[in-house]
Amino acid sequence: MEKAENRLKRIAIISTAALWGLQSIGRLYFYYIYMVGGIGEFLTSPVSQGTLQLMMTIFLLLGSVGLIASAGLLLRKRWGLWCTALATGATIIFDIWGLSIQSSAAIGFIVPALSVAAIYFGVKPR
Repeated sequence: MEKAENRLKRIAIISTAALWGLQSIGRLYFYYIYMVGGIGEFLTSPVSQGTLQLMMTIFLLLGSVGLIASAGLLLRKRWGLWCTALATGATIIFDIWGLSIQSSAAIGFIVPALSVAAIYFGVKPR
């Protein structure tokens, strides 16, 4: 029984880390697209230049923190769990605000929801 439980925990950690990694790479990619001037095609609603700069700065920060969290989870470090909690909270807050701009921001809730479930069901670092 304990072997199966440990295996499930490993799968949860790897899955959560992989999802955070993918979401973070996506956010960093959007930041890159913004820097080269092509982000407009992804926005369904017009936003001011100030709002766009704020969004892209947050994408850069969330992408960076998410990659750090992903690495910490894979290494099974306590700071990885804390970083994941920080990234989860910040992402939820950002995406609630993002919903006021466009409905596709709801996609951003998937990884934080799965992270909360994985942490709640016992993913603990060494």
